Order: sequence, then C-alpha cells, then structure tokens
Amino acid sequence: MIAKQKIKILIGVIIVIATYHFIVSSNVRSKDLTDLVDLGSLDKSTTENERPKNNIVTNNRLDNPPNEDIPHAEPDSPPQVPPKSGNKADFSIFFEGLEKFAIKQPGIKDKYTSEKAKEKFSTDDNFLFGKEYLENVLDIPQATFKELKDSHKRYVDEHIPKMLQRVKTFGSLAPSDKEWESYRGSSGYIIVGGGRFTWLSFLVIKQLRATGAKLPVEMFIATESDYEKEFCEKVLPKYNARCNVFDYKLADDLKKRFDIGGYQYKMLALLSSKFENVLYLDSDNFPTRNVDYLFESDLYKENNLLLWPDAWARTTNPKYYEIAGVPVKENKLRYSKYDEKQAGGKDKLKPLSEYTFKDSWYHDFEGTLPDPTSETGMFMINKSSHLKTLLLCLYYNVFGPQYYYPLLTQGSAGEGDKETFIAAAHVMKEPWYQCARQFKWTGYVSKVDNKFTSKALAHYDPVQAQDTTRQDVDIIFMHLSYPKFYPNWLADNHDLVYADTDEHIRMYSSINKNVGYDFDLRVMQFFTEGLCPNYYDSKTGKPIENIPHIDYTNDYMGNHLMYVKDEEQNNIDRCNKVFIPHLKWLKETAEIPTVVS
Repeated sequence: MIAKQKIKILIGVIIVIATYHFIVSSNVRSKDLTDLVDLGSLDKSTTENERPKNNIVTNNRLDNPPNEDIPHAEPDSPPQVPPKSGNKADFSIFFEGLEKFAIKQPGIKDKYTSEKAKEKFSTDDNFLFGKEYLENVLDIPQATFKELKDSHKRYVDEHIPKMLQRVKTFGSLAPSDKEWESYRGSSGYIIVGGGRFTWLSFLVIKQLRATGAKLPVEMFIATESDYEKEFCEKVLPKYNARCNVFDYKLADDLKKRFDIGGYQYKMLALLSSKFENVLYLDSDNFPTRNVDYLFESDLYKENNLLLWPDAWARTTNPKYYEIAGVPVKENKLRYSKYDEKQAGGKDKLKPLSEYTFKDSWYHDFEGTLPDPTSETGMFMINKSSHLKTLLLCLYYNVFGPQYYYPLLTQGSAGEGDKETFIAAAHVMKEPWYQCARQFKWTGYVSKVDNKFTSKALAHYDPVQAQDTTRQDVDIIFMHLSYPKFYPNWLADNHDLVYADTDEHIRMYSSINKNVGYDFDLRVMQFFTEGLCPNYYDSKTGKPIENIPHIDYTNDYMGNHLMYVKDEEQNNIDRCNKVFIPHLKWLKETAEIPTVVS
C-alpha cells in the first residue's frame, strides 16, 4: 500500500515538473523574435506544394531563396545567451515619444490610381517621368497628405532639435563617457546576420579579409535567439569581427510598438554600432578590393555620406517634397536622355531655362533628388556629423513600409529603405555624394537561350569615378543579388552547372581582369570549405586539395552554424554532385592566378 502511494506521489511530481517545463519552454518560444520579427520568410505551416514555384527575385534583400526551409532552434535546445556587458547600452531614447508622430490614416502602400510606377532605367529616353505622371501614381487622400505633412513638420521642427540637445551621435555614447575618445574617429564595417544571413555574412567577412582589409567588423544580430555562441565567441574574433547582439527587450518593444523588422534592421545596426564612421554592407555584397582607404579619402571626409547608384529612374511622388517642406522650383538643372531624344540629338537641345514641368523629367528640377536612385547594399556615413540625417532617416524607416517607402518609390524597382538616406540628407541639408558611375551588370551569355544573364551588380570606386572621362575605374563591390550563395538555391536552379549538358558556368568572369583575380574561384573556395564536410579528409581533417591554413574543425561551418549543420546530409550530396566538382573545374580553367586561402 505504502509502495503504491509512493509511486502515485512520484508520478505526481513528474507531472508537475513536466508541466512547468512546458510552460517555461512555451514562454521562451513565444518571445522568440525569429518568429515575431519574420524577415520575409514563408509561414512555417506552408507546405511544399503551396510554396511559390517560380524563381522570381523580389527587390527585398531579405527574401528567401526558392523553396528554402529556414532553420530555427529546436524547442528543447538550450538557449545560447550572449555574454552580458557591464554597462548595457540604452538606445530607447531614440524611440521615446515616436507614437506622437504616427500617421493614423490608412497606409498608402499599393494604393495606386491604376498601376504602380513604371520600372525604367535612368537612361531611358522613351518615357516622360513628368510631374503630372508622378503625382498621379499613388492615390493619396487629402486627409492622409495633411497628416503626413503635419507629422513630418513636427518631427523635424520640434523633435529633432530636442534630440540634438540630448544626444551628440547616433548611438548611446555621450562626450562625458570614458569611451567617447576611442569612439571619436573610429571606423569599421557593419553587416546584418541571424540565421541564414549569418552564413552569407560570414562569406563576406572571409572575402573582406582576403582583400587585405584590416578595420574591424560588427555582425548585427537582431535577436538573442539568433545568437550562436561558438560562432560569435570563437570564429569571428579570428577575423577581427564580433557579434553585436541587439537589446532583446527593446527589440521586442519596438516590434510591438512599430512592427520593426526587415529593412528597418539596418537602422538598428547603425544605432547600436560602436563605430562612428560606418561602411554598411548587405550580407550578399562582397568587396573585391581592400576598401579601408575609403574612410581616409577626401571624398568621404568632405561629405561624410557616400552612396552608390542603382539603375533605375527616380519615381518619387512630388507630394513627398511638399510633405517634407522642400520647395521645388521650375528651374531645370540638367538634361536627360529623354530630352536628347525629343530634341533629335544633343546639339539640338534647347536652353534649360525653356523647359517646364510639363515637358521634362520632374527630377531634373531644382529642389528634387537627382536620377538615378540609390542602391544601399553599401553606404558610408559618419554618425555624428550626420546625426540630423540619421534621426530623420529613423523616422522615415519607422513609418516607412506604409507611408514613406511608397512615397519615395511608388512601387517601382527596389521599394524599401534605399531612398531614405539620401532623402533625409537632402531635407536636413547635410552633404552627401553618390558615385558618379553606375554599376556594371555582371553575368554571362547563357548557352540555353544565347541571351545575357545578369547575376550581380559590380559597383565602382567613387574616388576614381569622379573623373567621368576615366575608363579604367576599379570595381570595388560585387552585389551578388541573384543567386545568393545559399546551397539549395545554387544547386536546384543550376546556377553553376547547366541542367542539360553538365557544363560548368563561370558567372562573374567579365570582372576578373578589372579585379585582378578569378572572383568566381575565390568566392567558391570560401563557400565550399565552409559548407562541405566531405571537402575534408575524414582522418586528418585536412582539405582534400592542397589548401594551407584551413581544416575541418575550424573552417567547416557545420561545427559552428545551425543553418549549415541542419542541412548537412543534403549538403554532402550537393557537394559531391555540384560544389566540389565545380570548384575543381574553376581551378583547372582559371586564367588568372588566384590566392584562395
């Protein structure tokens, strides 16, 4: 009898412990910002058959590769908690009272009178991006317009001056802090990680160091659930890099208050960075050369905000300038390709003073932002000299998805945060410079249809490009927008090997002469050694090729990153069939000597 009672008591204790464990685990998962702040991922309940089957690349940098399952921590995995610093930075001051500037009218995203703005290159000579066209793309009710204008004016005229009395840089430090002296003049790179982005960003960091760049790197981690202890504390320090894990409670608060996520992480990465001078890189943007020198260039020091151009014609709604309090005068400042075609040639152009809003591109007039648009997959900024710009940029991004992103782009190519930096600097009258040379579409002529296939955007040195007559301008960034270096994307979409012939593809060969090495080979080396466990000898841990300074324990990222580890079996197969043979082919056919370790 006593034995039975003991058993009952024991069972009761087990049930209580199990119930408590379930409650605690549920609470932890309910707070997991990987779920709360979803970076454009497909719903986890989506079945394979319901997923989109096309390979369209969206303009969102944070889109998923086709048919990719995004790994998350196993429910019973012990949480990996980042080390606590003695003095935790407080960034909440930058978000205090922002609700006062919230627009209560319904959002204007996708609210077109008929269709979104046309996607045309900035060199297009057939379509008139005039004032009348641009101000009639979005359907902006008068009540919404008035509320936007009032909110913007109060933020610029009242909130920013008050903030300037409280903060001296876009961050948590003040001149009275002991760290201020080391902060002033500091420079470094920031890049966004977390989940699959940590994998991509690691490849960028490897490439950055291969170029000889020495300045430190911060990898922004938006949530504690994306923190991976082994990677952050053992791998990154070898590359003079660190994980910058954002304040979990503040991130949770911002999610609830403003639905912060996606593009808006860029602002949080800037805000929490320990560098005063920042070169931001998207996680798929690979420097081709050592770009440390840009921080010391006169061009950067004179402007403290460097941008790079996109390909597209500007489609900003004229009402944005009214909302921002920027007067636009009917005083044409520059000619467009459209003007040349209408005139019948450059030599037949009429004087600038004879053009009106009716017969000319709107963004050629005084007070507007010039063509082309910006591509913020990389930019440089000084967080102290351009504090006003960043404060306004924060406002544009907090209220961006439903209001300012549509106003600035109207559904045309790349709608998102990319125009908020140049727009904020323009409004606050702080200097900026955009590289004078547009990027080079980089790819190859496909043997499938004998047509050029673009795979990346090659961006130029803005210092050299100041001389607009110069032809041999260095390519310094490769934005690998499609494909991104996700293993299933590369293998399943036959980006490296033709599906029908098993013939290998060198995607970026057109830049090799410019950069001085085989870019495909360099990136593929880093990719393979990080992804493929079967690239290493099972007994010695050394690579199956004679590559110095790497080994299975340190360089195979399945030992450090869950994204790689969870796909290990699939990747072994991909590596055997595609990646290792492709790397071997690249080495056998390389025309330029390339250091890969």
